[in-house]
Amino acid sequence: MIGNILYAQVTITGVRPLLWHAFGPDALPLSKREQTGVAGNDPEEWRRTVLMTEGRQLYLKPTYVFGALRDGARYTKKGRGTLQPLIAATLQVLDERILLDRLVPAEPLPTDPTQPVYLDIQSVRNPTTRARNVRYRIAASTPWSLSFTILWDRTVVSRAEMESVVIDTGRLSGIGDGRAIGYGRFALNAFAVSETPLEGSSGA
Repeated sequence: MIGNILYAQVTITGVRPLLWHAFGPDALPLSKREQTGVAGNDPEEWRRTVLMTEGRQLYLKPTYVFGALRDGARYTKKGRGTLQPLIAATLQVLDERILLDRLVPAEPLPTDPTQPVYLDIQSVRNPTTRARNVRYRIAASTPWSLSFTILWDRTVVSRAEMESVVIDTGRLSGIGDGRAIGYGRFALNAFAVSETPLEGSSGA
């Protein structure tokens, strides 16, 4: 089995802004907190949904990359079907945190989308009530960049097929929040494949 495993260091560059709206424990607190804003319009929302280090560097969880590539694989054809079920079966993302080349600036946050990191404010529809809410999300403007490490079984998905999945994900699906409206699209910069674990990876 070990001889069938391939590793790849993947670097991508954004061609559309990347948005954060992570659902974590702070999104639904267990105890009551001081209310900020009003129902459906809370300017402090971004604090509970952004992913950033103590040094304010933005990052993604490995599940974001896995989900993006799994969803993007439905556009990569294999025979009469797609690579989606095979990608879901074999793909692993080895990074604990996937750091972006951006820092969240000091407050007050800019709302100018030409800034490297800005506060994205948009109206969204609540799918349950159909009411309009105002969403406050941290966004990274283009061209943001990040790198991650993956492994998979080459007998299930070839190296050329995996690279095609990354390309198709960037062109047609994207990563992060707001993918359904075109955010998070990216281009593939580098796809370096190895038959042995890459430096810093935690794979077997």
